[in-house]
Amino acid sequence: MQKEETESDILVRAQKAIDDGDVIYAKFLYRESLAINPQDITARTAMHELRKKIPASISVFDRIRFIFSAIKLLICKAKKSYDQVINVAENLLDINPSSEFALRNILYAAYGAGYHKLVIFVSQKVMEIGVELEDLVVIAQSYLNEKIFDQAAKVAKEAIELDPSSEEARDILWKSSVEKHMNSDVALVTADGNKRFVPPKVDAEKIFIASHSFHEEQEKRNGGKR
Repeated sequence: MQKEETESDILVRAQKAIDDGDVIYAKFLYRESLAINPQDITARTAMHELRKKIPASISVFDRIRFIFSAIKLLICKAKKSYDQVINVAENLLDINPSSEFALRNILYAAYGAGYHKLVIFVSQKVMEIGVELEDLVVIAQSYLNEKIFDQAAKVAKEAIELDPSSEEARDILWKSSVEKHMNSDVALVTADGNKRFVPPKVDAEKIFIASHSFHEEQEKRNGGKR
């Protein structure tokens, strides 16, 4: 009985194909790896490097192929078939590695599928072509979901700079700050003014953190009653 090939086995074969100069076969193998794991960053990075080495074709045939593939992508997108959208968009990148249309569709399809590592990977390329508010919110949320809190806060702040009224960006900024502290040992000042040690992953809703303004307000109220 033949042993089933693993993702790792395929990556080894793909690297050997590159070493042997067989780029077409290497790309085929990387696609097989991505079919097993759409978030295989090793395979995606390798594909990206291969595209950089091979100039994008601009033949009439490829232009027509790009248009038909783009139509197929839009159909998959309407059906919310996120994996298919990603696959078709990858084919578009083979034709035109700098296609903004393909990159953005991978970004949003990956987000819809919950592939947050892939969102983060693609975001580096999307940022090179210029990001919009929606892009930043999606990227920041993916960093938050991956518990990369500092980067989530950084991108959320960039979104707020574009639109100070963005509730989504402000929510991500707040959550990244709270969750960062909830995942570490911290001492918080409680309403009675005492420091309280908070272990990791404590439910933030069960902890009341009094601000300085709160204490001032309490003192005013107590003074008024006297």
